[in-house]
Formats: sequence, C-alpha cells, structure tokens
Amino acid sequence: MEEMFTRMVEAKDASLVDTYYDPAFVLTTNGQTQDLAEFRAGHERVYPTAITYRVEYDEDAWVEAGDRLAGRLWITIGGPDEPARPIEVVFVAIFREDRLLRLNELTWPDWSSLADFETYGS
Repeated sequence: MEEMFTRMVEAKDASLVDTYYDPAFVLTTNGQTQDLAEFRAGHERVYPTAITYRVEYDEDAWVEAGDRLAGRLWITIGGPDEPARPIEVVFVAIFREDRLLRLNELTWPDWSSLADFETYGS
C-alpha cells in the first residue's frame, strides 16, 4: 500500500493503476462507489493538474490480517497558489493477488467536495 502511494499517488502516475488495482476493483469513498474504469478515468484527469500530494501514515493505526489491511493516513494536497491542506483517510482494503480489490474509505474533509478535484468526475 505504501509503495502504491509513493509510486502512483505522490508521483501522479496513472499508468500504474493496473499494477496496484485488480480488474474487479471497487472503491467506496464517503458513500460513493466507483469501479476501476471510473477510478482510472478520474485519476487520469486529475494527475496532469498542478495539484501535489504528500502522504503520511499513522503507523500505530495499521492492522493487517491476511489479505486485509485497515489504517489511517493523511494525504496533504497543495497547488502552486494554495496552502497545503491535509485530508485524513481511514480505510479498509481487501487485496487479491497483491492488488487492491476493494477499498472502503472515509475522508475528512470529503475529498470529492474540494475544488482541486472538480475535474475528477468530469
């Protein structure tokens, strides 16, 4: 999971979606659900923007059991003319063959309501 955040999210490299996500991947985030195609398209629209990402982990809040991982982290986002803003993420992930199959998360604030992600769902 940490490798994915470093190589894909922080590096803003949507070409790695298939490396880290199962073809049957489903994301449920703040009550909204996306399949892999929607997830990929959103990242392909957002990653080329000026937004930056930095991920910090709450190592004391991570629990692993077989193919499941639960945890807490912060993704700090920023832009060229904006102050950095942390988004707290609490998640439960299920893996299949070392790729994310299901990801259920709650974020605060809700990332999808932020102006930085207006193009995500376009």
